[in-house]
Amino acid sequence: MNPIQEFKALLHDSHIENVLIIPHNMPDGDTLGSCIGLYFLMKHFNKKGYIVLNDDIPSNLSFLLEPPIRIFKSHEVESVKFHMGIAVDCGETKLFEDRIELFKSTGITVNIDHHKTNSYFASVNIVEVEASSTGELVFLISDLYGFSFDAVAAQALYAAIVTDTGSFRYSNTRPETFSVCRTLKETGFDFNRLNVEIFQNKPLEKVLLLNRVFETLKLYSEGRCAVIKLTRQMMEELNMSTYDTDGIVEFIRDISGVEVVVFIRHLYDLAHKVSMRSKYELDVSAIAQQLGGGGHTKAAGFKMDAEAESIEAIVVKAIEGAI
Repeated sequence: MNPIQEFKALLHDSHIENVLIIPHNMPDGDTLGSCIGLYFLMKHFNKKGYIVLNDDIPSNLSFLLEPPIRIFKSHEVESVKFHMGIAVDCGETKLFEDRIELFKSTGITVNIDHHKTNSYFASVNIVEVEASSTGELVFLISDLYGFSFDAVAAQALYAAIVTDTGSFRYSNTRPETFSVCRTLKETGFDFNRLNVEIFQNKPLEKVLLLNRVFETLKLYSEGRCAVIKLTRQMMEELNMSTYDTDGIVEFIRDISGVEVVVFIRHLYDLAHKVSMRSKYELDVSAIAQQLGGGGHTKAAGFKMDAEAESIEAIVVKAIEGAI
């Protein structure tokens, strides 16, 4: 059987009752929306899905958590016996390392993802790199199984797709993406509310943060490479969470002449998250892999424990060698 057939067989297995659904750390619209879609797919097959995440939900995505959807912390499911675990939108296990033992303990593991750097770490790996998003992939899998989403689930999957395609501006958008979104929109979810919540409800603090981050802008390689940083001091002064930084890198990528943007943001101690976005043909996933990360051709990243200035020098050197 191919992976999609294997997964279907698992869903028809009456011995599998409780299903662990794992989004990646620092969740974005794609991982969260896809998890919600899978929650409803589990329900359709008479299984109980538990979305388990220890991080906070970004404020612009919290509207997706309508009843009966709930996010559990790891300690809240210690007494649950899981019969299957599904990692969602995770190219590698380090993206959910705080829940990896819980994932392994299920015995039957599934990996649903669309990143080309996926390490195929599960028993069943459904990886479709041509899909615009994991949300699109979840829809297509469910459609093959004869399951149709209601408006609550559809808005979650639409949010997954619209965020991961940059509102359909990124090159990962394909003809099937629009077909999927048409079907999702036809369920009648509140389309205006979704767009307002995700794109038009930025806290004042985030706007102020943009100004601070822009002040750190440095250009390399004759203006083709741009680097911005978010320091711990900036976060503390503005009382911001790391999840309020989504979208900042896109502002810099819009600058004429810039081909690749590097965003270095502080996490804790010396740990930093590095996000890279390219505009044309530069494969930032190859650079991310060299530095212990992964992702897509035009959107990738990695985590590194070092001073921000050291990370900047390392990444710029790698990019200059690739440009």
